[in-house]
Amino acid sequence: MGAAANFLVIGAARSGTTALTSFLGEHPDVFVSTPKEPHFLAFPGGAPRFTGLGDDDLVNRTAVRDEAAWRALFAGRPERGLGEGSVTTLAHPATAIPAVERCCAPGCRLVVMLRDPVDRAFSSWQYLRSRGYDAGTFEECLAAEEERTRAGWSHMWQLHRLSRYAEQLAPFAAAFGDRLLVVVQEEFAADPTGQLRRVLEFLDVDPAVDIDPSRRVNASGLPRSRAVTSALNALRRSPSLRRLVTAAVPHRQRERIRSANLDPTAIDPATRAALAASFADDVGAVQDLLGRRLTAWPTAALVEGGS
Repeated sequence: MGAAANFLVIGAARSGTTALTSFLGEHPDVFVSTPKEPHFLAFPGGAPRFTGLGDDDLVNRTAVRDEAAWRALFAGRPERGLGEGSVTTLAHPATAIPAVERCCAPGCRLVVMLRDPVDRAFSSWQYLRSRGYDAGTFEECLAAEEERTRAGWSHMWQLHRLSRYAEQLAPFAAAFGDRLLVVVQEEFAADPTGQLRRVLEFLDVDPAVDIDPSRRVNASGLPRSRAVTSALNALRRSPSLRRLVTAAVPHRQRERIRSANLDPTAIDPATRAALAASFADDVGAVQDLLGRRLTAWPTAALVEGGS
């Protein structure tokens, strides 16, 4: 059957998983698949063809739709650290957990990154806008979420649902126990070297390798230039151009170009307060699962301050 994945970065979306898998991929004993998000484990029966704005580019183009093709991503690679980083894995525990148990190596380890739920939802909207997909304001996207989900739009448009972590995380905690590591994005940002070392130790690879985890990867913001955004999107959608630029321009330089086209923006305080209230029960449940308070989350402070 050949090599099988022995670690997974499973989510949550817009919580730093792209940065983490990028750092892990720099380790000499770690291999991260291309694409980074094959989405197979969430949809082991074959990923649906999502019909939302931009979903062909966001999900459909890179989704691996059968087990043989997914296994081939790891063929011929050393077995010390083989993994992928699909955020859909966390979002679909009912299908993903049996698929992980069946398809991955025995003892496979899972890493999940969690971010303040309001900030995660807002970052997801900013990301969609940065890719040139204008489906309304943040508040309009939240209001349209259920209707769009029923219409077949992908997880990337589920701003509120994907920020309700407890119902996604609890089944993984029950199934994998100490083979599941939870990393808090805000704590990673405050101590990137220490938190990356923690992840490497968890994956049983040398934690002393020289990797710089402080640089920004997959930053959030709204696009400054539509022309630059259009050019970047055209590049992503052309396999031949993408291969040419990937070979010629280092990933760090490409990320600097993308980040330079983004302007930071802030969530409306009234929207933040309303969303924080809607996540109050979930934040409490996540803290119970982890056995500690999430003091780095603004939403946790708002919830506790209002109780």
